[in-house]
Amino acid sequence: MSLRNLARLKLLLLALFCASPVLGSWVAYQARLPEQGRTVGTLLPTRPFAAASAGGWPQGKWVLAVVEHGECGTVCRGRLFATHQCQAAQGEAAERLRRVLLTPQGGAALDGVQRLSLGDAKVDDGVYLIDPLGNQVMFYADNALPTQVIREVARILKTNNGLG
Repeated sequence: MSLRNLARLKLLLLALFCASPVLGSWVAYQARLPEQGRTVGTLLPTRPFAAASAGGWPQGKWVLAVVEHGECGTVCRGRLFATHQCQAAQGEAAERLRRVLLTPQGGAALDGVQRLSLGDAKVDDGVYLIDPLGNQVMFYADNALPTQVIREVARILKTNNGLG
């Protein structure tokens, strides 16, 4: 083997050595695709929440908004209790979180929760997590386990520590 061919072989081996981490990660990604995120709620498209522009909305705070289109009965009070537990379980971050009850007519506070009017907002009954900028983040249906919701909200607040 000539000196020139030996130099080319060394250069080729050096290039393969440098490219091996990139090639290896690509092969690993193609061989085993990452699992989908395990979330309890439904991730919503980032856009302003319809009722966040209402007067009395807690500005600059994360909000757990309980939406109820009818009278606040057993299911609604269960949601209010679950959001209270979620807020209380956040520890130091509980100060960053507020609870709001959204009903068609608004009215006086219920169980210590601020009640605001839905206005003409078209949203489903359930619990919404709204960021401090007024954007919708997550929707939690009634079948979500409160302990899992608490953990998920804690992760969201921790990840977004500089927001709100």
